[in-house]
Amino acid sequence: MPTVMGLTTDSSSKTTTTLGNQDLRKPNGGSRLDTISKRNHHAAKEIETLFWRCLCDDPSAAPEYMAEDCILINPLLSSHPSTTPLSKNSEPNLLEVFEKAEPWAGFRFHGDPLVVEIDLMAVALVYKVSLYTVDEKGKGTREVVASVSSSWRQTAGADWVLVAHHCQYVDDE
Repeated sequence: MPTVMGLTTDSSSKTTTTLGNQDLRKPNGGSRLDTISKRNHHAAKEIETLFWRCLCDDPSAAPEYMAEDCILINPLLSSHPSTTPLSKNSEPNLLEVFEKAEPWAGFRFHGDPLVVEIDLMAVALVYKVSLYTVDEKGKGTREVVASVSSSWRQTAGADWVLVAHHCQYVDDE
C-alpha cells in the first residue's frame, strides 16, 4: 500500500486520516486536506490567526512567529503610528517595537483571507481585518479597520515563520 506523509491510497476504514494532530477529513466543513497545496492554504490561515491572537494577548511574544530576516510595516503597533519599514536592523528594530506595543482587545477577519502559494514552502495572504480597543474607562470600544498582506515561509522543521507583513489603515468605504 503506497503511503505519502501518512496518507494512503487504501480506501478501507483503517487508513490514516491525520497528519500529526491535524484531521485531514473536513476541517471547518471544507474539503479534505489531501494535498500539500490544501494543507498550505489551511496552515496559512491558521498561523495568521495565531499571529493576531498573539498581538491581542502578548505582543512582545510576536517575534517568536517571525523569521530572522522578517520585514514589516505596521502603523497599528504603536501609539505613534509610523509607516517606516522595520527589520531586526532598523531603528527602532522589530524587538523594540513589539516590546512597547499595546495589546489589542480583539480582532475579526472580514471574510476569508485570500491565500496564494508562492512556492511549495511559502504562502502569502491578503485580507481586511477589524481590530478593537477598549477605552481607558472600560466602557466603550473603538474599531480600527486595516488591510493586511503577509508572507510566510515554512522551515525545514515544518514551522511557519513570518517573512513580510504590511498593514495599513482603511478609509471608510
